[in-house]
Amino acid sequence: MNHQSSSRPVAPAGCRVAGHGLVECRSSALGDLRGRAAPAGAPPIPHRFLRHADEHTVVGLHAVLAAIAAGPPQPDLSRHAVVAAPCQSGRLAAARTLAQLPEGGAVTVSPHVVPQCSLHSVAGAVSVALGMQGPHLGVGGGPDALAEGLLAATTLLLHGDPECTAAWLVATDWDEEPSLDPVGNPQGDPVCRALAVQLVPAGDASDDGSPAHGIGLVVEPSARPASRPRLHDPAGGIVAFARALTICRAGTAPAAWAIDCPWGAIRLVAGSFSERVSQRAREAA
Repeated sequence: MNHQSSSRPVAPAGCRVAGHGLVECRSSALGDLRGRAAPAGAPPIPHRFLRHADEHTVVGLHAVLAAIAAGPPQPDLSRHAVVAAPCQSGRLAAARTLAQLPEGGAVTVSPHVVPQCSLHSVAGAVSVALGMQGPHLGVGGGPDALAEGLLAATTLLLHGDPECTAAWLVATDWDEEPSLDPVGNPQGDPVCRALAVQLVPAGDASDDGSPAHGIGLVVEPSARPASRPRLHDPAGGIVAFARALTICRAGTAPAAWAIDCPWGAIRLVAGSFSERVSQRAREAA
């Protein structure tokens, strides 16, 4: 029996984008970014907090700080959740460890590798540095991390802890995966980037004080899903998503951006957001 075709379509649900920040940093400049203070308008981070952090964690935390600094004051972050979606994080540290182990033995294995270079490390560092006491988790880890992170973040906000007032999606990747020399050091100077997106319930007031306007993400289940996540924008990934968010926030034009997923789609909408969610819900009914 095909339950999908016989059951009633599930109405779409959505949440509002309250802010976003994009940080891009070349490999050669990551050392400077590790020690950089938080920008004006963002909460301070502990001195040398990122000293042993993975590259994805460094850009991820600074993307969250950039988003906070660019938006209205947020005096209480304690009820915020963090969903990190890194694409192949921890590879450089793991490669260096594996390359050095045969020569130097177990003493060359840093105790920071596991806590700083695991899938959960980006979300854990953001939550600890900024006092976010809501759920924090890492998802994805591969080339479809952005789609998986969006699904996890919207689901957490819509169906998770009702005490959670916001969910941060922190997606990270390299523009080109670093190539490594025989001892595990990166070659060339690729760019590591992170996009932090703050999501809040759709009914919350937007920047202009009206709950009906703003930028939002709509989760749309479908009876004819894609075989795997696919971006409508051929440029794809974090850069395309950040560009669409910037266009929508500037109000110059609506940006058509979506990800087709095996179960449906996640779509960026702008303007009368609450009305768009209601309209798509009526279409699915």
